[in-house]
Amino acid sequence: MTKIRHKNIMGVPLSDKEQSYEEIHKLYKSGVSVSVKEHRSGFPAVTVDCGDIHILTDCLSLEEWWAKVKKEGRD
Repeated sequence: MTKIRHKNIMGVPLSDKEQSYEEIHKLYKSGVSVSVKEHRSGFPAVTVDCGDIHILTDCLSLEEWWAKVKKEGRD
């Protein structure tokens, strides 16, 4: 079994993180499954896997982005 390498985007600007989240959301809306798991580091971080996208990101920016998506009715 091959271990998936997650691209760490925790230190990138919020606009870049949101671009990754939007790409994942687009895949999700087209029927690709999304997996979000707590990262073992103990830091408030998650791994997100969707198709060929595998990222490590902080929970707060992802939650804030998702709240914005829901408020806009794009969920």
